[in-house]
This record gives sequence, C-alpha cells and structure tokens, in this order.
Amino acid sequence: MVSKESLGSEEKKKVRVNTQINGEPAQIFLELKRRGIISNARDAVIQGLMCLHERMLARDLQRAQLKASERLNQEY
Repeated sequence: MVSKESLGSEEKKKVRVNTQINGEPAQIFLELKRRGIISNARDAVIQGLMCLHERMLARDLQRAQLKASERLNQEY
C-alpha cells in the first residue's frame, strides 16, 4: 500500500516536454499511432520511457549476475 507521503511526492514530480520530432522517429511515431499502439505523443513518451527503463533494469540485472558468477568462479 502506498503511503500518503509517498503519494504526495509522486504527484509533485512533473516534467514538461515540448519538442518536435522528425525523420525516422516521426515515422515510427506515426506507424505506432496508425497501428493503435499509442494514442498520442504523451502516451508515446510514457511508453518509450518505461520500455527504456525496463531495458536498463534488465541490463543492470545481467551485469550483477555476471559479477556474482565471476566471484563464485574465483572462489572455487
């Protein structure tokens, strides 16, 4: 369960992004919108950030597993 303190701090975290994209990123945006995967620019940014975050977490986990494996191999 989320405490009121953490919920309040979550509400205060806001970022305004006002930019124009062109070229391949714009084509990707239009294709994703046409396919119904995203509904608007806000949705695209949120999904993109979440996907990038998941990839970074997976990479961090792989590195931690590799380091742990190397430590075990050194011990034996």
